[in-house]
Amino acid sequence: MKLQQLRYFVAVYEEGSFSAGAVRAKATQSGLSMQVRELEDRYGVRLFDRSTAGVSPTDAGTRFYRHASQVLRKVSEAEDELKRIKGEVAGDVRVGLMPTFTRSVLPDTLLRLNAEHPLISSTVCEAYSAQLSEMTAQGQLDFAVVPAFDEQPSLTASHLAIDREYLVCSPRVGLPNRKPVRLRDLWPLRLVLPGRANARRRRIEGYIADNGVEVAEIMELDAMLATLELVTRSDWVAILPGILCSADAAGTVRTIHPIDDPILAVTYIRIEPASRGLGDAAQVFNQVLCEELEAALQWDDTLSDIRKTNTKHQ
Repeated sequence: MKLQQLRYFVAVYEEGSFSAGAVRAKATQSGLSMQVRELEDRYGVRLFDRSTAGVSPTDAGTRFYRHASQVLRKVSEAEDELKRIKGEVAGDVRVGLMPTFTRSVLPDTLLRLNAEHPLISSTVCEAYSAQLSEMTAQGQLDFAVVPAFDEQPSLTASHLAIDREYLVCSPRVGLPNRKPVRLRDLWPLRLVLPGRANARRRRIEGYIADNGVEVAEIMELDAMLATLELVTRSDWVAILPGILCSADAAGTVRTIHPIDDPILAVTYIRIEPASRGLGDAAQVFNQVLCEELEAALQWDDTLSDIRKTNTKHQ
């Protein structure tokens, strides 16, 4: 069995077609198809059902994918180990981050990387969770950070940290800055929410329904800077993660209010392709990002209690 055949098989499986798999593997479609067919013929097992509508993995193909992706991941890790032995970490890394991170921890992360690891070249894509998950599954990103994760076989997930959500208002609303609020005790809210593809949207709506929160009107807005500006100029309010709210701790431009009784928490998760481990450059980026995230979370002294509660329930 050839590694190239494994790579071609995994590309077709994860992309869902031979044409898209060929583009990803940088191969001709006929060459890729021939290698997959040779793999099937050698072992007498059909890995894909082929039709005019496309391809879909057989049960055998799904079972084989689990092993093939693990083998390719180990090969990737072995290659990275050889590079590590050779000397200083260098290379390109492609990372996907949600707006919460690009506004808070990304600048310090990039400054540290530039100073401490000048041979690492990084590309950062800002998007919301659904798009980041899709891009990571397609191999366009080395890893991404999302607030929730719908399991899929082409991705692996790792817990990064827990944060809490805040109600963000204009000072004209009149709530004392940084005072905890129970959303069900407030007036019917004019609430700015991210689009339905955003994982936080589903969690916030579930919290609203479960806790009897009155909402007068919803505005859907997938633009973080526009959301903040809208809240600043009006009586619209937003629910945003703590690391994004720390810049407004003084309460002069916007006031921030930890959501309480019950607390509304948000979990940050790193996702990466199941068939490829993090390379050296990606590992360094991830390490620096995690350290900056941990430092950014220190501003909220209530998080330690949230982490303890979450650990008990795991």
